[in-house]
Order: sequence, then C-alpha cells, then structure tokens
Amino acid sequence: MPLCAVLVVLLSGCAAASEPLSTTAEVTSPAPSPTQTPTPEADPLTLVDGLVARPEALDLRVAGATVVSLPYMSDPATAITAMTTVFGAPPVDEPYDGGNHRPDGVYHRWDGFVLDERFYDEERRQSEGLDWLVWPRFAVYFDAPAADGVVLSAENGTQAGDPWADASARSTFDPDIWTCTGTSIEAATIEVPTQRPDRVNVVITRSDDEQSVRWVGAPEMEADGCA
Repeated sequence: MPLCAVLVVLLSGCAAASEPLSTTAEVTSPAPSPTQTPTPEADPLTLVDGLVARPEALDLRVAGATVVSLPYMSDPATAITAMTTVFGAPPVDEPYDGGNHRPDGVYHRWDGFVLDERFYDEERRQSEGLDWLVWPRFAVYFDAPAADGVVLSAENGTQAGDPWADASARSTFDPDIWTCTGTSIEAATIEVPTQRPDRVNVVITRSDDEQSVRWVGAPEMEADGCA
C-alpha cells in the first residue's frame, strides 16, 4: 500500500476515534396528574322534600330527616328566605288588614303552602310579657297535600284533603283541647304566664261538607274562651 494511502487511513481512524460519544439520555417528563375540581355541596334546603307542621316550629325535612327547624317566634324574613330556597322562587304575597283579635299581616303563598307573617306590636309584647305562642311572629297553613312537589303534613301524617274519619281516628287527635280555630292533632305543653292554658297545637279544620280536612295549621294556642 502506498505510504500516502496508509497515512490517509490512519488519520481517518484517528478522526473517527476522536468524536465524543453522546452520554445525554432523553428525559421524558411525567404527564401531569389531572386536577379534580371539587364538586360544591348542594344547599340542603334545595333538597327538602317534606314540610312538617309541629306545635312549636316548622320542620324542613329531607328523606324524613329534619335539616332545618323554623320556630314560629323566629324572624319571618329568615323563614321566607328559607322557603324561597326550598321552592326555588319567591312567594305570591297577599297583605291583609287585621281586626280586634289579630294584627295586620301578609300571606306569603307558594302553591298549597302559606306562611302567615303577623305584625304584632313588639313593644306591647315585651311590656305585657305576651308569650310567642300567644302572639307568634308567623304561622303556617297547608291548603293541599303538597306544594310544588314538596309533601305537606303534620307529624302524625295528616294532610289537607284526608277523609275526616281517617284524621279523627289517629291517636293524637284531641277534640277536648279547646282552640279558637280547628281541632288539635298534636299538642305540646309549654311554659306560659300564670292562669293561662299551657298547650300549643297543630290543628285541622273541616271542609264545607265536613267530610274531609280543609287545611292543617300551626301554631294555635289552647284557649279558655274565644270572643
């Protein structure tokens, strides 16, 4: 082999050997984990499927469990806001004039459910010690067995439209408790001023033909006479 060719081969080999080897490995970044957006919890009031009239408060229930209880002496505005959430719409309001035995007020109606806001004299209430069960800040009436899909009943299951015979056969039905409006179907004994009847009630009234329950309402105080 000619000397020049040998030199070319040797120089080529040296050049090839002098090329550095790549030591850099390809790094694959891990895929980012998907971020889960927390699901906001539903307001329990939007899930209410039953309203139960009790002697001292209105119970808002989901699948039979009470999620909110609204005492009849609590702020009517709070109750109206709660019911607006339950029904998903504001009420139809009907102001009315009072008389000798009751103040002016407003009926707030959602279908077959009525919240009766009463404008009693708060100064007189405090000065005369008038108990809330005598002068509740609001009352409720069930004019139908349901309102916009929400079941309306008393604790013992009585509903507007029930046969009167069925309602009167229930164990808590008590016509011996005297009230000025309706017949007691649930009573609660409460502390009241001396010499005053001490039971507050859920009551029902008869339909015009006296064959069925016209409405369920609360609270209605036991009375020793009605003017």
